[in-house]
Amino acid sequence: MKKIITLLAAVSLASIVQAALKPGDSLTPYTIKNVESDKEYCQVCAYGAKTAKIVAFGSLKDEAFWADLKKLQALQNGQMKLGVFAQIIDSKDTAAIKAAAAKNGITFPVVVAVEKNWDKAYNVKGVSRTIYYAQKNRIAWTSVGLTEKSAGELAANVKRDLAG
Repeated sequence: MKKIITLLAAVSLASIVQAALKPGDSLTPYTIKNVESDKEYCQVCAYGAKTAKIVAFGSLKDEAFWADLKKLQALQNGQMKLGVFAQIIDSKDTAAIKAAAAKNGITFPVVVAVEKNWDKAYNVKGVSRTIYYAQKNRIAWTSVGLTEKSAGELAANVKRDLAG
């Protein structure tokens, strides 16, 4: 019984990973709400002027997600052409989200989805710390979480792409 449960869990995880967006895929626009300003806008359109964009999806109470955002904050601080935002996937509590962003020193937009079906296009499926790096509305790099190695890979890709 234990082996069957383990097998089913592995198959489920593999299908989630397979369904997620991959390099070369396009980002699908949907409406988000900036928790700081309460402004609603299309996330792809709002960051379209930036040469490169990063979006991080995660859970409000996930400390590893906030640690990832701190790494993204440091990356953005050194790259004026880089647009970064984070989407909270498990809460609409704007006061709590604002407090968490402030506590963690996050100055880029933290948002929540306005449209209920946004996940059909992005296939995040509740997996926290899923990060996409997109340039020209195409995914160039993706990772679940930002280990030191993957954060270095992302920084190298961003610097290379923005230098050209």
